[in-house]
Amino acid sequence: MNDKPEEHEMAGKSLFTFDRWDYLGTRVVLGAVALASVSFGVVVPLVQMLQGDALTWQLQTGKTDALATDQLGVKPGAELTWPGTADVRIEDAGVGTWLASIAPGALLATATVVVVVALLRLLSSIQSREPFAPAAVRSLRVVGATLLLGAVAVTVAASLANQAVLRAAVELRGEPSTFTLALGPVVVIAGAGLVCAALAEAFNHGIALADDVEGLV
Repeated sequence: MNDKPEEHEMAGKSLFTFDRWDYLGTRVVLGAVALASVSFGVVVPLVQMLQGDALTWQLQTGKTDALATDQLGVKPGAELTWPGTADVRIEDAGVGTWLASIAPGALLATATVVVVVALLRLLSSIQSREPFAPAAVRSLRVVGATLLLGAVAVTVAASLANQAVLRAAVELRGEPSTFTLALGPVVVIAGAGLVCAALAEAFNHGIALADDVEGLV
């Protein structure tokens, strides 16, 4: 007596096996990420600029000063420092300052959309049971390149935006403004980009192996 095919399929299915609902849910999540990135990184600040709202920004000053311990009552052996950031609110920010502050979010949104589209194409290749295909390799390479270049571009844009807000909000009084780069996130995201590039190369080797096997059969 033979078992039903459905029973074999259920027996071989693990917790992480994707079905059509998993693929659909993944697409919905990726779409939501892209939509949120565009909305909060571009649309919302543009609407605020056009409405004449105040520009808000967390300014990175690169300086730290000890707080007044007598006012805060800091206990012996403890130390409180200001972390070098300040919340800035500019009522009449110029268009240039606004655009500079929007640039990091716009670049991040662009990179997010590119990555999401590439991942959706990769997901389609996997769902069609053709993961080792040139389209999948291209998708992984696009993701890797976007992560590498996007991490650098967004970080530089954020530093330039910080300088623009600093000049618009603070009298430097002869002190040179500092140009700071947050290298920690760049290293992590660039590392993820390199991993994607390595996966693309692995998929490319998989295509070559599949062609060799097909030629032998």
